[in-house]
This record gives sequence, C-alpha cells and structure tokens, in this order.
Amino acid sequence: MAECIDSKETQNGNHRSLFYKKPISRNNFKLEIDYDDSPQETRRQEFLNQQKRNRETGYNNTRGILPEDYDSENEEEEMDVDIKKAKKKFFKHRHKYYENHLMLSEWLLEVPEDFIDKWIMVPCPEGRRVLLVARKGKTKAYDRRGRKLSTFNSALPGGSSEDYKSSCSMLDCIWQPKEKKYYVLDILAWSNYPFTNCETEFRFYWLQHQLGDIKELEEKNSNKNRYPIAPLPRVFCNSNMSSVLENLPSITLDGILFFHREADYTHGRTPLVTWLKPFMLPEILGIAVPSSMSEKPNGYIDLEHYISKKKKKVTSELMETVCDELS
Repeated sequence: MAECIDSKETQNGNHRSLFYKKPISRNNFKLEIDYDDSPQETRRQEFLNQQKRNRETGYNNTRGILPEDYDSENEEEEMDVDIKKAKKKFFKHRHKYYENHLMLSEWLLEVPEDFIDKWIMVPCPEGRRVLLVARKGKTKAYDRRGRKLSTFNSALPGGSSEDYKSSCSMLDCIWQPKEKKYYVLDILAWSNYPFTNCETEFRFYWLQHQLGDIKELEEKNSNKNRYPIAPLPRVFCNSNMSSVLENLPSITLDGILFFHREADYTHGRTPLVTWLKPFMLPEILGIAVPSSMSEKPNGYIDLEHYISKKKKKVTSELMETVCDELS
C-alpha cells in the first residue's frame, strides 16, 4: 500500500511528506517526526482536501492493502528457485509488506476549530501497537516495522482453521501483555473488504457491531480464540468527557487519541489523528481528569517543553546507536 500511494501522490505533486520535515533516519521508527512550520489546523484542512481530491479523481487508496495471495494454496511457493531461496525471499517480502501500515498520530498542539462537532475520543491502554492480520486460518501480530511477533488462532474472519482460505481481516490494535488481550483501535480490512478509504465514523460503527456480534472474541485460550480481542470505548467530543474518563473500564490508561470523523485510514503520521497524555487534558482542552490521571512527570512544565525534551532524548539515543554502528 505504501508504494502504491507514494508513487501516485508523487506524480500528482501531492505527496504527504510535503507536510513534514524529513526524519533523521528513514529506518528510525521511534523518532518523533518534526512537523513543518504551518499551523496544525492548516495541515488538517490540507489532508482533508487531499482526501477529497483523491476520491474525485477515482484514486483507490485501498489498492494493495490486502495480500494478493490471501487465497493462495501454498504460501511459500516460488517458481524456478530452490526451496531455501524461496523461503528466504517469501519471508523477506512479508516483512516489507506489513511495514508502515499503521496510521500514526501527532501531538494535539492546538484545539481544532471543529473539535466539538467533528472529533471522536478513544482512551488507550498501555501496551504495544500492533497490526493484527487474520488470514489463511491463522492470526498473526506484526509490529510497526512489519516484524512478526506471534501466531495464534482467533475468531476473526480468516483467523482460525474454520475460516481457512475464506477470509482476510486486518486490525490496528494495542497488545496489553499483563492482561494478554488485544484492544482494537481501528480497522483496515474485514472479511476481504478493505476499509482504508472509509471515514473514521463509519469504520468505528462497523467495528463496534462486528466485534460485538462475534462472542468467541471474548474467550481466552479456547481452540478458536486464544486471546480476547475487544473494542475500545469511543466517545464523541460533544459529550461530557470528564464523566467518561471517570467511568472508564479498569485499564491502565496511557493516553487519549482524537480522531477526525471524516479521516480516511492512511499509513504514516497525520494531523487528523492526535494524541495527549491524560494529565495534559486540563492544559490543552480545559477538561478535568480524575486524580488518578492528573499526576505529571517530574520536571513537567508544559506540552511544548515535554515534546522538545522527548525529541532531544530520542535524537541523542539515535546518535549513540549510529556511533556504535560506525565504531
């Protein structure tokens, strides 16, 4: 998907990277990307306009989201090469295929003009961001680099032997190791149907109903579903968000994601999805939070200082890694 989008948008002069400064290293996934000097609200409008232009020109941004060989009989088949080379080539391809599929957020630097009417809040537990791919009778979890982390059975369409060769589904999730549970953030595909060109509000509506209809997803260590797979709460920002935070399920909260209702699911970073730590909500949005969420890190001054400090730390770690590799 990344190659399809990049090549098409470059031809049209609308490459998403024009909105950003380049990161220090193309392979550095931990580095916070520096935004350009234009206001965040301006870039949001540019992204929404870009989506509209893509739709008007018939550009299919779902092309390539599903593996072409999801219904292939032999996943390791390669023609005119010996079996060892075939396996090496296949697994190298798989690593690249699922690389950079996830949609990433920006820090919420300023309150959107349409925040009340157009945004949805999603509380996120602590854990690891993963791409969950259910296909060919197995479910596999991949990290942001496309590296496979685990393989297991799930009740997702295509995720167990009962659905072998019939379906392929892809979910954006948070893996919570203490609970041994997957929390679903978003959807890329469901039962062979891609959702990346659908708006956030529709994706969330679909997810809530589909996940709720499959009761086996709540099971743990069953033959069909090894780990529970559950949706996260989703709240429109015209609600009483303070009350919502006070009544959250018993999860260890890492932060809050804010999704624009009209945003398509796209790979990489976007100002149409933003992020705050819970203790930042009173500062940025004027929202009261429970005392359990209000504790700030030592030395915290404000969001701008916090981001700057994090960037310096990550940059320093990156330079140390580069120096170690060169020595």
